[in-house]
Amino acid sequence: MHPSILKFVLIAAGSAVAAMLGVFLNAAWQGKDPSDFGPRALISEFAGSWICLICLICSLWAHGTPLRWKLLAVATLAAWTGMGLSYYFARTPEVPETPDPEPTGLKNDFTNLHL
Repeated sequence: MHPSILKFVLIAAGSAVAAMLGVFLNAAWQGKDPSDFGPRALISEFAGSWICLICLICSLWAHGTPLRWKLLAVATLAAWTGMGLSYYFARTPEVPETPDPEPTGLKNDFTNLHL
């Protein structure tokens, strides 16, 4: 495998592990179970942290100051966006995926029409 591809894969894997640890440490710091936030909040926080860490690590090896500052700006924007979306999704109610198998609203002998 080409060294630059291998380096990018290692950076992506390492930053994914760091983002996962960040998500779970944030939940532990707040004293809650990570599943209490909901799947959308966890996914957005993970994606924002992951993109942020990839850009942050890649900015260390960037050649030239403008590219380094652009990568740092993207990392900052991704972190703020991920945390903002996570905060938004954690406060929105989750809609149940399956309806009630036996709704009780229409099962009443008084409303049955025998034709």
